[in-house]
Amino acid sequence: MDGRQVVGALAALVAVVGLAGCGGGDRPGEGGPDVLPKPTAVRTSPPAGPDLTTPTGPATAPGQDDALSSQQVFTGEELKKALLPDSAFGRNLEPGEAHTTPFESDREKRRSEWGFCLDAAPDEDPDWLGQGAYRGAITTAVSMYIDRKANEGHAVAEQTLTSLPLASARELMRVERDIREHCPSFASDAEAGSASEEYEVESVDGIGDEAFLETHTLNWEGEHTSYTLHVRVGGVLLTFSDGEGADRDHTFAWGAQLARHVGTTLYP
Repeated sequence: MDGRQVVGALAALVAVVGLAGCGGGDRPGEGGPDVLPKPTAVRTSPPAGPDLTTPTGPATAPGQDDALSSQQVFTGEELKKALLPDSAFGRNLEPGEAHTTPFESDREKRRSEWGFCLDAAPDEDPDWLGQGAYRGAITTAVSMYIDRKANEGHAVAEQTLTSLPLASARELMRVERDIREHCPSFASDAEAGSASEEYEVESVDGIGDEAFLETHTLNWEGEHTSYTLHVRVGGVLLTFSDGEGADRDHTFAWGAQLARHVGTTLYP
C-alpha cells in the first residue's frame, strides 16, 4: 500500500462520519492517493466545537543533511514517534491512530496517480514523472473533531512522514515538485462528475533541508483551496496540511513545528 492509499483509507473514515470527499480512485480528483499530494476533499469552514490551538514558534526548522544518521532509513514505529500528537492541535479531538505501511513509488504508480494530467499532456512519456523507484516506510495521521450532534467529522490536521535513503529522498522530493509544476491545471472526475484542478508550487526557505508549498484548488461544487507544506528533513519527507480550515499561515507554522519535531526525534 502506498502513501495516497493510506491517506485514502483515513479519508474513508471521515466519510463514514459524514464528511464529504471527492471519490475513490487513484488519480487526483478521485481521491485515491499516492504519496505526497493529499487527498482531494471538499473544504468547509472549521468547526466551532473543538478548542483548537493556535500554532506558536517560528516558521523555521533546521535541516539534517549533515547529521551522521542522515543515511538511516527509519521504521514505521520510529516514524510514529516523530508525529505531532493530537493534543498539539487542541482539546476535544477524536483520538487518532497513526497508520504505517511500506512505501513504494515508481514511474507506473505516478503515471496512474497523475493520469488526468497526462490525458492533457502532449508528451505521452514525460521525463518529469521520473524514472526512479523508491521504497521505504510511511506513516500517516489525521487529527479529527467529531461533531456528534451533526454526525460529521472534520479534519483538523493531516501529517505524513516517509523515510527513504537520503539520495532517494532528494530525488523523490524533486520529482514530486516537478510533477506539480508540469500539472498546473487539468480536468478531472470527482465522483463521476465534472471537476477541474489547479496546482501552484512556491519555494520555501528556512524549513528543513528543502521545502515547497503546494496550493491545490479543486473546482467541484464550488471552489475549494487547500495548502500542503512539503519538507525534506534528511532522509524523511514530510507533508502537513491544516485540515479543513485551509489556513496558509497555520500550514507554515504547524509544518515547521512538525519538521523541528522530526529533527529532534529522529536525528537527536
